[in-house]
Amino acid sequence: MAQFLYIAIDFGTSYSGYAFSFKTDKRIEQIRIPSWGVEQGLKTFKTPTCILFDEEQNFQKFGYDAMKTYTMLMKKEKAKKHYLFEHFKMELYNKEIHRDLMITESNGKSMKAIKVFSESLRYLKDHALDKVGQSTEGRMFTASDVTWVLTVPAIWHAAAKQFMREAAVEAGLVTDSTHERLIFALEPEAASVFCKQLPSDGFIAEGEDCEDKLEQQPGSQYMVVDCGGGTIDITVHEVLGDGKLKELHAASGNDMGGQSVDKNIMSFLKDIFSEDIFEKFKKEYPSAALKLKYDIALIKSCEDVVRISCPSSLQTLAKGKQSMESYFEDVQGVMWDDGGIFLEQEKLKSFFDTSLSTIESSINQILKNTELRIEYMLIVGGYAECAFLRKFMKKRFGSVCKILCPVEPQAVILKGAILYGKTPSVVKSRISALTYGFRLCRLFDETKHKDKSKYRNTEGKVYCNVCFDQLVRSGESVECDEVRSFIRFPSDPLQTKLQFTFYSSEKQEVKFTDEPLVFEIGSVSVDMPNTDRGTDRPVRLEIKFGSTEMQATATDLGSGATRTTELDFLSEQIHTHNKLRD
Repeated sequence: MAQFLYIAIDFGTSYSGYAFSFKTDKRIEQIRIPSWGVEQGLKTFKTPTCILFDEEQNFQKFGYDAMKTYTMLMKKEKAKKHYLFEHFKMELYNKEIHRDLMITESNGKSMKAIKVFSESLRYLKDHALDKVGQSTEGRMFTASDVTWVLTVPAIWHAAAKQFMREAAVEAGLVTDSTHERLIFALEPEAASVFCKQLPSDGFIAEGEDCEDKLEQQPGSQYMVVDCGGGTIDITVHEVLGDGKLKELHAASGNDMGGQSVDKNIMSFLKDIFSEDIFEKFKKEYPSAALKLKYDIALIKSCEDVVRISCPSSLQTLAKGKQSMESYFEDVQGVMWDDGGIFLEQEKLKSFFDTSLSTIESSINQILKNTELRIEYMLIVGGYAECAFLRKFMKKRFGSVCKILCPVEPQAVILKGAILYGKTPSVVKSRISALTYGFRLCRLFDETKHKDKSKYRNTEGKVYCNVCFDQLVRSGESVECDEVRSFIRFPSDPLQTKLQFTFYSSEKQEVKFTDEPLVFEIGSVSVDMPNTDRGTDRPVRLEIKFGSTEMQATATDLGSGATRTTELDFLSEQIHTHNKLRD
């Protein structure tokens, strides 16, 4: 009996982990998620996204082990030569990304981002294969035996997704020749796939329930709000008659995840003790500062008075200026007592204000679409474990739709990624967030192309060479397995290669590739060596938009020469071109 192994990696801003499951010809086995932090007295679905390299930039540890080792190095005063990276996934959000991207670690030293990401994925890959072997009585599996599913935010740009694919290849999950064994699952989609098959008791009981499984309610519409450590990722789905999902609104969101609350609390402490004292504390006692940061991350799930244990090293520095009690005399909602900083409920809630208001604004933008009939709102992700967040969502949107949060919301994306990996066709269509097209040469018309770039071919004909030929418009629904086909011809009779240069824009209407907010994103070319027929040589361009990655195929119909490529969104040449235009 054939047996297939699926491993899903949820590479998060704050925490990362994996799940695995087998599928045979007859059945799908239970999804298994290992526990982390047992040696530290913990039991969590994920481990901190924290990686440690030595002074020669060799990988040392990941997750809880990286934190523990770094703390031990600090006691021996060796940590400053090492590289400790945390929360580095946010380096790929809403930023210019290329293959030589550098990122900075906690002590100010830099390293190539591709190495930091690939070594993290390599560790998770090796850990997963070892854990699978332990669960199958020692049967050994290699990376090539696996279908890998890697989760990414739906609001990431294409360059970030390509960067993760190249990091996965470098980490040994797949090779260039087996790239089809790596599937990207968009995080809110993975959550949607899992939640739609949950019974009512699969959700946290907070006065709401879902009478039937969502997949048994054809026509029902629901919003998924994936609340992670770094990003808030939102999508809207409709359940079709066959249980598949149709996206109704382009993925949207922001960078106000749970980590933004942690930053607010840290900024508050810095204001209390002064920037000089706090920066000295971080510089001289980095391991204590790291522990304080993770202690703060844990209090988000509390909703009553909370106590933050103040590190003794910070106390010593602070007492050098004045008594500990005096720092808190005029601070409302905060009290100092016996080595701890106590925050009252209202004060704790205040640190959520910016995050919650931004989430509310993002959701309201979607709800402005009067064509939507959203019946449920699913709150998922690690940040969804916070009661403040869930109560806020119910208060703001409970009159619009039912607010549901699955049990163990942090594990939902991992479980859904496994299900998605086994049946990617479960998502039938997506909404294009951008307008896509390619550059085209048209015979120059002074009334249409005035002041535009010109090109003269070998026959003396003059063309405008910055015309935009639209492939798909932003907001347009595209079937996930849909392939759009176009026939184009060379503009020069002696042309031996036809290159399609692709562009994207947030604008719905684009006429020329040199317009503002229109950016080059990649290209594909096909050889056309036989010039006997001049410009009467058709080339077929086929584009697949609906999947999680774009793919282009160009075919010279005369010779049959074909070139298929994943569009290159990371080319330095593309970024240089776009910079020059800016």
